[in-house]
Amino acid sequence: MIRNPRFCPACKTKLSSLKIDGIKRQSCSKCGWVHYANPLPSAVAFVYRDETEILLIKRGAAPGSGKWALPSGFVEANEIPEETALRELKEETCVKGTINGLIGVYTEPTKIHGNVLLIAYDIRYNSGKPFAGTDSIDAKFFPIKKFPRIPFASHRAIIRDGCALHASQGMRVQVLKSKITEATITHTHLFYKGSMGIDSAVMKAVGLLPGEKVHVLNYDNGERLETYTIEEKAGSGRIVLYGPASKKGRIGERLCILSYASMNCIEAKNFRPKVVTLDSKNKIKRK
Repeated sequence: MIRNPRFCPACKTKLSSLKIDGIKRQSCSKCGWVHYANPLPSAVAFVYRDETEILLIKRGAAPGSGKWALPSGFVEANEIPEETALRELKEETCVKGTINGLIGVYTEPTKIHGNVLLIAYDIRYNSGKPFAGTDSIDAKFFPIKKFPRIPFASHRAIIRDGCALHASQGMRVQVLKSKITEATITHTHLFYKGSMGIDSAVMKAVGLLPGEKVHVLNYDNGERLETYTIEEKAGSGRIVLYGPASKKGRIGERLCILSYASMNCIEAKNFRPKVVTLDSKNKIKRK
C-alpha cells in the first residue's frame, strides 16, 4: 500500500487535500477516489519461558534499529495474524512456539509506516536456541525483572499485559483429559488387588495409560469410585471391574470412565479432551 500517494491510482490525477467526515484526506477531484490511511496490521509474539524470562530481539531495521523489542512483523495478504506471529518468531529468533491465546490489540504511531495496529499473542516456547535471523541482529531471553529499555510504548504495554495474564492464570487446575461413555461391564472379579480393566484399543483412542488413575461412574446404580487402569486385549471389548470395585457394578451395567490432567489456566483454555462413546459390544461408536 502507498502510504502517502501524490497521484490517484485510478486516473493518475494529482490528489488534493480535503476534509471528509471531519478528517483531512487525500482525494481525487476528477474521479472521487479517496485515500484512507488505515493502520497497518502487525502481529507480535510474546514468549514467556518458565514464567521468568521473555524473548526479545535487537531490531536490524527502522523504526528502532539497534533497539530491543518483541518479535513482530506485518501481516501478509495470505496470512491470518496467528500465522504471522509464529512466522516472525521463527524468522527473527529461530525459535518455534505454539499460540496460547490473544493478549490484546494495540496501536503505535510511527514516522515511517504511520499508525500500526499490533495484534499481540501469548506464545508457548517449544524449541530452538535464540539466534538473530531476518530483520534482527540479536535475539535472547531476558529475566522479566531485568530487561533492556524498549522504545515502543505498545511493546511495553504488551509485556505488562502478558506478564499480568500469566500471573493471574498461573494457578493449576484439574481438567478432563479422557472420557469413555456407555462402556458396558463384561466381567467382574472380586479377588484381585483392584483396578479397572479396559480394552487397550479403547484406552489408546482416548489417551489412557496403563496404571493411570480414573474416576468411574455407574449409570445404572449411581455408584462412583476411583481406581487405576489395566489393559485388556485390544479388540476384545472387555470392560472389567476387579477387586472391591466389582461390588460397584454388575455385568451388563454401563459406566462412564474419566481421567484428568493438571495444567495451568492458559493451557487449559486451549485443551480439548479425547472422548469416545461405545456401542453395546464396547466398540467405538462415536468420537
